[in-house]
Amino acid sequence: MGNPVMWFEIAGKNGAELSEFYRSLFGWEISPETNGVHLCDPSPDQGIKGHIFQTTDEMPYTNHVTVYISVDDLEAAVAKVESNGGKILIPPQEIPDFGGSFAMFLDPSGNVIGLHKQ
Repeated sequence: MGNPVMWFEIAGKNGAELSEFYRSLFGWEISPETNGVHLCDPSPDQGIKGHIFQTTDEMPYTNHVTVYISVDDLEAAVAKVESNGGKILIPPQEIPDFGGSFAMFLDPSGNVIGLHKQ
């Protein structure tokens, strides 16, 4: 099997409202974490977990949905993104308090995609 999607983020100007929307719509378990980020667990025994959070004025976007794809070698995946016409937005870096590392890129259509190595 290829590389699975292992995490998602949904962000917008009102994080609490977004969290309540998805909780009401789909019955997702959503619990507050720090800094206004909400951990979202759509289904404890299937599916993937993610975050719902509020964007800030410092962010280069007002809303977004991003998926994170699991990779075994983050540096090699970043090089492959670039050699296939993608653009690295955030180079590989460690994730404090969560483990592993991540990077983010733009695909040729401008979609923001994350890479994650545990």
